[in-house]
Amino acid sequence: METELTLKVQRREIIGKKVRQLRRAGWLPAVLYGAGVESVAVQIPYNEAVEVYRRAGTSTMVGVLMERQRVPRPAFIREVQQDPLSLQFLHMDLELVDPRRPITVSVPLVFVGESPAVRQGIGVLTHGIEEIEVHCLPADVPPHIEVDISVLERPDDAIRVADLKLPPEVEVRTDPDTVIAYIAAMRGVEVEEAAEEAGAEKEEEK
Repeated sequence: METELTLKVQRREIIGKKVRQLRRAGWLPAVLYGAGVESVAVQIPYNEAVEVYRRAGTSTMVGVLMERQRVPRPAFIREVQQDPLSLQFLHMDLELVDPRRPITVSVPLVFVGESPAVRQGIGVLTHGIEEIEVHCLPADVPPHIEVDISVLERPDDAIRVADLKLPPEVEVRTDPDTVIAYIAAMRGVEVEEAAEEAGAEKEEEK
């Protein structure tokens, strides 16, 4: 199966605390596991690993090309460990997948549109979750899922997982009642003033 992004990996002999030597030499320590292979320690050119991760994240399939192999195998980046201060990549987990078997993957949510409640100043947009879990064939995993917040018109309006529209081949594994985004009402005088302003705007439009 062809993929747009490819990671070239080599078997890694250095493990434990000595992996710092790899990073100083421009390599990222990683582990490769999944369909048809036992867990194996590998290393990836650091800059290549960073670039592929920034483009693919954990929801876009990539190709993994082992040394002495000619054809990349499909995989997903499952986890990246980063230094909490410098954000330097420390380690990467790669999972090989069987293109014929469904997998469960976390897919990020992308918020689009504008909430009328926020625009009118009568509410504040609050995010509940940033990603959901889906189950489907590797080739059907969406890189992201759009959430249209233009339907949030009044305080207490909410978008739940059940409201998402996904292709029939993509099964959602996250609880359908989970709140993705909602409008929290503003308090006190601010609400009354905002509501009056919104009403005045509508009258002017008429």
